[in-house]
Amino acid sequence: MLPMNVERILSMRQSVEIAGGAEVRLERVSEDTAQSHFGFTLNADESCGISSGMLEAMPCLALIARDGLVIWRNGLARRASGLTHVALAPVTLEQVLSGSDGAFEVPAEGQRIRFDCRLLRPHGPSMPVSGAAQRINFRGESATLLLLLEQAQEAEVEAAPEGSFLEDVLDATPGATVVTHGGRVLHVNAEFSKMFDYSQLESVGQFLDDLVLPDGRMHEAEMIEHQLGRMGRATLETQRRTRTGHNLDVLVMVSPLRLGGEAGGQFVTYRDIHVEKEEEARLRHSALHDGLTGLANRGLFLNRAELMLSRLRRRPDRGFAIFFIDLDGFKKVNDKLGHAAGDAVLLEVAARILRCVRPQDTVARFGGDEFALLLDETGSLAEVNRVALRLQTEISVEIALEAGAARVGASIGIALAANGYEDADAMLQDADRAMYEAKKRGKGQHQICHEPGYFDAVEDSKV
Repeated sequence: MLPMNVERILSMRQSVEIAGGAEVRLERVSEDTAQSHFGFTLNADESCGISSGMLEAMPCLALIARDGLVIWRNGLARRASGLTHVALAPVTLEQVLSGSDGAFEVPAEGQRIRFDCRLLRPHGPSMPVSGAAQRINFRGESATLLLLLEQAQEAEVEAAPEGSFLEDVLDATPGATVVTHGGRVLHVNAEFSKMFDYSQLESVGQFLDDLVLPDGRMHEAEMIEHQLGRMGRATLETQRRTRTGHNLDVLVMVSPLRLGGEAGGQFVTYRDIHVEKEEEARLRHSALHDGLTGLANRGLFLNRAELMLSRLRRRPDRGFAIFFIDLDGFKKVNDKLGHAAGDAVLLEVAARILRCVRPQDTVARFGGDEFALLLDETGSLAEVNRVALRLQTEISVEIALEAGAARVGASIGIALAANGYEDADAMLQDADRAMYEAKKRGKGQHQICHEPGYFDAVEDSKV
């Protein structure tokens, strides 16, 4: 373990009283960060006796030299040199300290000096130190006291002239990042403040979940802990709450972090993914809906019909019907008024069909002038007929367009759900066939297929 560097010492305490009236004070000598800029003032005369116990209490490296030999070091000095035993054989000053011009020179009687040199270590690279030296009385004899502090490396000073290196790294990290310990925030970067609208001052000391975890997502904390225990990291696509209460779509990435040698820390990163989520939703909608009207397409319609058929097998009392709707006279509108007018007619027809049904029903457009309706919970045949008549009435009302007035009608084929249908596609085919049967009788008609094979039976009876 190396001694604390001078910046950390200054942030904690700047003086230590070591004997009655004797004091060691750490002070700034120069503001030039590229040079030695800290030193000690030792307020004690040589008659003041200093014990080893006093020196052990100092927050710096302390060495005692006599006759050119280092005869004693405190715990910090021993650990900095990679030594463990309290009783060490004396070594020369030249074996411990090296100045820029070679050997370190001890102060003369009554002289105090400040210096920069390197602490030589037998089992590692030398360490740059700033120090002060003065003659004192140690164990009844004159000796030289040397007090040393580790210098910040020049590269470190240039790389991080203000603040800590770790904070600079976090602030440069892409995405919003947070460091926590025991669930409480230790540091947030600028991107976190921008994303969630909490400043560093407002965040530090608060529980992270209290700041950003929305109500109803408390279970996610357990999910993250489970992933951390199983995989060593956790990733989750979820939502987090901003200061204003708005929920953001985010990708949360959590890694365990040891702080001060202790477990319980976490490094948390948030990435805003609302643009990706919106694009995913758009693509899903496009895959399942008609591009012009926004109604369900054939795939979504058949999927919902299959679910209703499965339900019918369990609950025969919950019937439904499929309506196949083909517009009468739409080709004439398209040819006379143009395709833009034709699209406007399709949009209006879609809106009118939606006004005739309930929220639980499904309306679809299959392309061209073909629409379909999945009518859920049909109570009776009379109800099916009423819905068909209402649709035909609404659709046949004249439509006012910029290009001129347009009028279309509707021929409707209806298939009633029955246990004989193997799948929804077969039921839709019967509704389509019923629609063509209705057209044979004239425009604006509707025809019902009561069960699978109904029209085959009708044909057989005619024969």
